[in-house]
Amino acid sequence: MEANTYQVPQRGPQEVPELTTVRILPTQAEQAELAIIRALAKVMDEAVTLPNTNLKVGLDALLGLLPVVGDLSSAAIGAYILRAATRLGVPSVVIAQMLLNLLIDAVLGMVPIFGDYLDVLYKANVKNVALIERAIENRRTAAASSWFKLIGTFGAFALIVGGGIVGTVYAVKWLWNAM
Repeated sequence: MEANTYQVPQRGPQEVPELTTVRILPTQAEQAELAIIRALAKVMDEAVTLPNTNLKVGLDALLGLLPVVGDLSSAAIGAYILRAATRLGVPSVVIAQMLLNLLIDAVLGMVPIFGDYLDVLYKANVKNVALIERAIENRRTAAASSWFKLIGTFGAFALIVGGGIVGTVYAVKWLWNAM
């Protein structure tokens, strides 16, 4: 053998262990916090099923009928769910996604006449609790997958708001020229 060469021992096929998802079960305190926010989201978004429909309505829809106080009350409850998420150790990107859900809910609620109906359909609190549950169930991949969802949701929201602004400008110009 030459001085600069060496032989690598040949081995048979090695077994590569499959990657499995490790679930870290929530502690008793986390389970209690989850139970509270689940119940709160249900009361806010899905307390009652309207007769002869599958549409669920909660306290958020009723509070939305009160001009300022109702919106502030709904926002305070949404903020409580956000605070619970931080106590549960939910990644920042998931919290950002939750904030975006609350922002979309607030913007939809501001639409005259149809806003309360759109608010009933969006159910930001239920969506936020589902985000928290997924983040807790799969702590390792929650942040990575949430980035894509956050960017997609924010992009769609920006397009909708931008389209609304552009549409409003064109409508005002058309009305102005028609006069």
